[in-house]
Amino acid sequence: MLDFEIIRKWCEQSRPLFIVGLARSGTSMLQVAFAQHPTMFDIANCRETFIFLRPRQPYVDPIHFPTRAYLKGRPNLIGLREMVAAHEKEHGELSEADSIRAFFWYAGTHVYPGRHPLEKTPGHLRKLELIFEIFPKTKILVCSRDPADVVASYRKRLTKAKEEGLPPEKTDWLDKGVDEMIGVFERFTKLVNEAVPAHGKDMFMAPYDWLIDSPEGSIRQICEFAGMEFVPSMVASEAKGSKEEGVSEKAHAIQKRASDAHKVLSAEEIGKIQAACGPWMDQWSRPGVLG
Repeated sequence: MLDFEIIRKWCEQSRPLFIVGLARSGTSMLQVAFAQHPTMFDIANCRETFIFLRPRQPYVDPIHFPTRAYLKGRPNLIGLREMVAAHEKEHGELSEADSIRAFFWYAGTHVYPGRHPLEKTPGHLRKLELIFEIFPKTKILVCSRDPADVVASYRKRLTKAKEEGLPPEKTDWLDKGVDEMIGVFERFTKLVNEAVPAHGKDMFMAPYDWLIDSPEGSIRQICEFAGMEFVPSMVASEAKGSKEEGVSEKAHAIQKRASDAHKVLSAEEIGKIQAACGPWMDQWSRPGVLG
């Protein structure tokens, strides 16, 4: 049975690292890097759970593959479900917050014992109040990137997905025009600025270009912010396991990449994006604690 006095205390004492912000802005690179740290969940590859947006998702069918993979396979997911089902049979359905607590507590005691939660879902930026309510010792990494490069990355990923034959329902999130993306950037800035007064000291802006220009220096600075020791393997590239579920395929190095937005977007599109986002760029491109 689940003991929520114990579970809530576990959550209050945990020191999670949650990676949020703009998609296509280095969230996966940061998750891969921090999964190499001995104190954090050693997540296999990059799995977005959406758990703060969809708290009941782990407990209902159809099974969400990334959530199953986050728990390193079906047996662990079923184990969590059985524990929650037994509790709910006696006490009624868990609240959204307790559904999330149970998920991370199970992961932290049965899947990644002795480690602290690590998770990246860019859209969790919309749920910072809930994150801090459940995990008061949370540290948040906010990923940003030159907006033209973000739009270009969306477009390249969409082209690749179509070439791979993925259906529209799998690619709709990538199929955004310039005006729609400008709206995304505006909402991103608004959400960050709204959170800073209450939580800025626990939020760190991690610009993509800063991260790839100096990987070791950047990761060291983030480690200092998060109160953890830097580990060289966080910026190393080495084969690690296979494509088997629950086993890391590769610890990717953080590598410098030149902007190629001009190859994907027209000069007019780039100009429009830069003009719209100009007022925000100083904030986006400045790494460090936000409050």
